[in-house]
Amino acid sequence: MAMTANQLSIIDAIVHNDMPKARKAARAAITEDTSKKNEYECKKFARLLDPVMNPDLMKLPYKVEGLIEVEDPSESFVAARYYVSPREWRLFEDISTMRRVCDRLAELRIKRSKSVLLHGMSGTGKTTFGRYIAAAFELPFYYINFSNLIDSHLGSTSKNVAAVFDYVRCEPCVLMLDEIDTIARKRGSSDSNADAEINRITVTLMQEFDRLMNHQIVIGATNRIDTIDEALIRRFSRTHEVEPPKDAYEAAAVMRALFDDTGTEYDDEKLIVFCDENPNRPQAWLIGKAIEHIIRTVEKEVSQ
Repeated sequence: MAMTANQLSIIDAIVHNDMPKARKAARAAITEDTSKKNEYECKKFARLLDPVMNPDLMKLPYKVEGLIEVEDPSESFVAARYYVSPREWRLFEDISTMRRVCDRLAELRIKRSKSVLLHGMSGTGKTTFGRYIAAAFELPFYYINFSNLIDSHLGSTSKNVAAVFDYVRCEPCVLMLDEIDTIARKRGSSDSNADAEINRITVTLMQEFDRLMNHQIVIGATNRIDTIDEALIRRFSRTHEVEPPKDAYEAAAVMRALFDDTGTEYDDEKLIVFCDENPNRPQAWLIGKAIEHIIRTVEKEVSQ
């Protein structure tokens, strides 16, 4: 009997040492088997191959383990549930344009990384936009939270930052630098050891930016752009403020995307009234309220 396309994909992925692709093909192969004979094994392997239930599947090399997280957005992110405002859509199109021309720029020996510094109040969806970019371009999503990194690795943070950039430089990806203001603060003249360390980290980060290739997409995120060193800000090709929804209709669209994708019933007029009565709420707050409504709806369904 001839092998299926998914079985061939598993072999191809193993030959090229592409384990994420091999796992995805393996899950697809499991769904092809509807026989009673293999039902138990298929259910067992499906659980073991689920990246949500078994996050160790996404383990990284030792030198960067604990410094960076990696996601396959095709498995961990549902793009249909994410509302893209007209402002972020224009930014997405700019990044898309840079992605289309990056190879030609490299031929012309022009280095131009696709880098964006997102700033704005907490909860507006800066990190989520990074995941959306990764999902849209089918790229791995690498995530660094500098507030965690500096707390646990102070004293060797510069070396660790360099190790992370060396690792992600090998392939096209989206690299998310969250809470970048934690380490990239404006450099001062203080002689304290902590300030000197922060200055060294900031310099290292700028040096690593200069070494990036055209096929990486780097997205920085901060709530305090006013504290970031100006020399680092200049290394981003764009800065963009991510704001809460402009009005009740846009706020309703944020919640509606989740309701529609999950098949949850709602009254659209009441939804707009609710958003009108709660103005200037960030996306995270709106999503939280939408999930509360979904929970109540599911509770009614299971109790019937």
